[in-house]
Amino acid sequence: MIRRITVGVSLLAWILLMFSTSSVASASLCQLSNVSSSYPHQALPNQQIQFSTNVVGSCDSDGEDYFAVRVDLVDSQSNSMSSSNSVPVGYNANNFSVTVENHIVTPHENMTWPLEIDVYVLESGGLAGKYLLRVDNATIQVGNMSMPEFNLAPNSIIPLTLLAAVLVVRQRGFMQSRRRN
Repeated sequence: MIRRITVGVSLLAWILLMFSTSSVASASLCQLSNVSSSYPHQALPNQQIQFSTNVVGSCDSDGEDYFAVRVDLVDSQSNSMSSSNSVPVGYNANNFSVTVENHIVTPHENMTWPLEIDVYVLESGGLAGKYLLRVDNATIQVGNMSMPEFNLAPNSIIPLTLLAAVLVVRQRGFMQSRRRN
């Protein structure tokens, strides 16, 4: 009796193991070997710029599923999508190299603009799977770098200059008197 239960449990475990491994094995596995982006590192406020991302990779592809590569550009400060575009790879994704072009508009103010580059591989037009395979970061200097400004009224510059001169002269006098002693 115990032997039948043990055999039954073992058979059931073996059957479950076979079904679970076959579903994992049938899922497409994609890998990216290179992702590189090209974009202007400085731009004007409210300027439309082109952001090109070259993606090289491979997927376990049997020719039945359709593949595409999508690149999302996300504003890292507001966590909002700035641009999204996809390019078809096709039915054979064993080895692919595609360039995804995104067009984005820079913010309206001078700043260092941080962007997140999210690279996805879509299977069967996005119906069978979406795989986030790479996250990179980029920064674009929008406008001029802001420099600290000292807004002094013209009538306060002369007294400050005189004060600095007096302090320098006193310091020299103090240093000369120390040398004599």
